[in-house]
Order: sequence, then structure tokens, then C-alpha cells
Amino acid sequence: MRAYLELLRIPGAWRLILSSLPPRLAYGMSGLAVFFHTQQLADSLAVAGYAVGAYSLLSSLTAALRGHAIDRWGQTLPLLVLVPTFSLATIGLGALAQTGREAVLFAAIMGLTAPPINLSVRPLWKDLAGEERVRTAYALDTTILNSTGLIGPVIGTWIALNISGSIAMYTTAGFMLVGGSLLLSSQLSRNWKPEAKVAGEAGIFKSRAMRFMALEGALIGLGFGLFDVAIPSAATLADMPGWAAPSMAAIALGGIVGGFLAGSTFKHVEPGKGLAICQTLFAISALPLFLVSPGLPTVLLILIGGLPLGIAQVFYLEVVDIVRPRGTAVAALGTIWFIEGSAAALGNALAGVVSEAYGAAPALIAVSVLFVLSVFVLRYAIATALAPALSEAHAKRQSGN
Repeated sequence: MRAYLELLRIPGAWRLILSSLPPRLAYGMSGLAVFFHTQQLADSLAVAGYAVGAYSLLSSLTAALRGHAIDRWGQTLPLLVLVPTFSLATIGLGALAQTGREAVLFAAIMGLTAPPINLSVRPLWKDLAGEERVRTAYALDTTILNSTGLIGPVIGTWIALNISGSIAMYTTAGFMLVGGSLLLSSQLSRNWKPEAKVAGEAGIFKSRAMRFMALEGALIGLGFGLFDVAIPSAATLADMPGWAAPSMAAIALGGIVGGFLAGSTFKHVEPGKGLAICQTLFAISALPLFLVSPGLPTVLLILIGGLPLGIAQVFYLEVVDIVRPRGTAVAALGTIWFIEGSAAALGNALAGVVSEAYGAAPALIAVSVLFVLSVFVLRYAIATALAPALSEAHAKRQSGN
């Protein structure tokens, strides 16, 4: 706890937290808000899956471009363009879409214009906290992200099911406008300078380590894409749609606890080792997903899995930062999210079709298989392609102590 208190005393820390909360709530709401609004509009789980998939796909396809834009021009210009554009597209989905096809189109525009909030906030924490507090800063940021991931789906689903899907979309747009404006007006964001590139260093996809990270991201992304639609589909098919939000929020609740522990209890664990162990535990927790019934059993299982996942998220940020080429502080993570999110979009669409035709169980079986495969790839990568950079970083950390 002391480490977090020291971090919060740094000038600018609270401003960064308050700036990131509303847009992250918007992102937490957006997936299920789009799903239920489109499902109400088109009366089809498949079309709802297509809408979420279009949103995820376009967001993922442009994530690397947004990352490169920030690395080239800084944060102000990309945010100044994308924050209002995304908000207008979100309002358009709620106000103008009259058919399932139109809903998918507006969802795609939302994805295309998604502001790079997380890509912008993460490097600001590193600059603010310094190398000696970077794990605590990443852990706090992950905890905040998971907190909004916990609250956002509940807000989005409750509004969509109890008021209307349109109001859920308007609320999402409002949160993005408020938070995006706060971040834009922050001196920390406006003064952030892109990291200088190292002459002669391999590009992102020419790096063997980054290629392995991209492969692992594709597997985990496809798994989460199936998960994000299969879980609410299972609840809907069981005539328990109200359990969709608690089920989706449970992973964020576990992640909050895990992220907090990563920045306090596990401060001295090597990031590669910690990532491998925690990702393995998460994959094991997902194995019985298809066996449990929708409702409380699913919520509890997902909650258990969220704990090691929250810890793994913090270690993952450190690992990527260690093995990436210099000069790609934002683009490297954006590129992985491009791979991961594109695979997730495919999973969204597949899960909707499969769940409507055969039920949610086949999609949930695939989720378990993909998470296990991602662990095998990750462990092999850490032992081979990632090993030199991780060892060098460990040696520097030891010499610094």
C-alpha cells in the first residue's frame, strides 16, 4: 500500500487518474451496449455479434496506425480528431440506426474512430513515475482499467435493458467526450514527447520477440473474442440476460485484485516468470467454462480466473516494454492490440453465429482451447526469443539495486 501512496503523491498523478476514468468507462460500456442495442433492434444474436465484431475489428485494424500517429505527432492531434468523431458515431448508432445493417455500419465507424486512450495513458504513467516505480504505476493503471471494466458493463447493460439501447449509446458518448477533453487539456499529455528511435534497430515485425508476442496475442485475442459474445449469448439463451453483465464484470473484479497485488505483493518477481505463471493459472481456470451453467456458477468461475489475469496484465506491459524496438513506445503495444483485436473481432462474429445455431457451449470449448494454446506459445517465447532482452533487463535491475 505504501508504494501506491507514494505514487499518488507525485504531482499530476490524480489528474491522470481522473482524466482516464470517463473514457475507460465508455469503453467498458460500449461492447454490451452495442450488443444489446443491436439485438433489440434486429432481434438477432448473430447480428448483435456482427455489430460487436465490426466495432472490435475496425478498432483493432487501426490500433497500430493510432500508435504510430502518437509516436510521430504526440497525443494532442490524434485525440483532438478522434474523441469527437467517436462520440458522434456512438450517438449515431443510438439515434439513426433503424436496421441491423445500419447498426453494424455505425459500430464499424465507432471502431474506426476509437480514441487511443489506453495507448496515451500508459506512457504518461511511465514518465510520471520513473523506472523505479513503473510496476506500481502499471499496476495502478491496470486496476483502474479493470475497475472501469467492472462498472462499465453493468452500467451499459442496465441502461440498455431497463431504459433503452439508445440511451446506453448516448451515455457512452458522453463519458468519452468528458474524459477525452480532460486528457486533451492535461499538460502532461500535451507536453509528452515521442521516444527517439535507435538507428539500425529492427522494426516491430522484424523482431523475432515481437513476432512471438503477436502470435500469442492472436490466440488470446481470438479466445477473448469468442468469450465476449459466448458469455452473454449463453445467458440470453438460458433466459437470464441480466446475468450477462455480472459475468463479464467478474473478470474485471478479479483483475482489480490481481492488479493491486502485482504492484504491492509481487514487486520483486521477474516479469517474464510472473507472466508465464499467471497466464497458465488463468488458462487452467477457463477449462471448465463450457460445463458450468449461466448465472452465479459462471460468475464465480470467471472471478477466480480474473485474479491471475490481472497480475499477468501488469507483467505483460513490462515484458512488451522490455522486448520491443526502441522508438516504438506506443506503436509496439498498438500493433499487438491490432493483432489481438482483429482476432477478437473474428471471435465475436463466430461466437454469435455458433451460439445461435448450436448454443454457446461449442464457443466456450474453443475459448478454453485457445487460452491453453496461448500459454504454450508464451512459455516457448519466454524461453527462447524473449530470453536475451529479459535477462539483460533483469541484470540492469539487479545492478541498480
